[in-house]
Amino acid sequence: MEITKTIRVILADDHPGVRRGIRRILEKCSDFAIVGEAGMGSVALRLVQELKPDVLLLDIEMPDMGGEEVARELRKLNFSVSILILSASDDPNFIQEMLQVGVDGYLTKDESPERIRQAVYQVSQKYANQSISQTAGSSFVILTKILSNFVNNLPFTSAF
Repeated sequence: MEITKTIRVILADDHPGVRRGIRRILEKCSDFAIVGEAGMGSVALRLVQELKPDVLLLDIEMPDMGGEEVARELRKLNFSVSILILSASDDPNFIQEMLQVGVDGYLTKDESPERIRQAVYQVSQKYANQSISQTAGSSFVILTKILSNFVNNLPFTSAF
């Protein structure tokens, strides 16, 4: 019998409806446990420090402290949390900037439920399986269907 670890997730988005929707998507799979929710960036930062989740699913635009600032602060503090951005923006320059900040994945909000579950699982493996993060380089990157057209033009292709 194989024992699998439940992936602990914090949802951070300023829209309660988005958080509810993501919660429903992830709770359909017993591999995920939502351990916290935040509607503001400062609350997301505090929850990560207190609850030590495996994954922070993070929106970019939030009151008081945006997702980029939260990600920068978590990386500065060396927290072992995988950060998966879920954003409405598919701008490749912005995505590149976020990857340089140190996020582990980036999805647009129009992704399918299965793709969201898959992405959360994949970024969670960064700290659970050292060989994956070593193979992938400094950031384990997940590309969305929208970004696949840009992959060949991005200067950080060594991360793939």
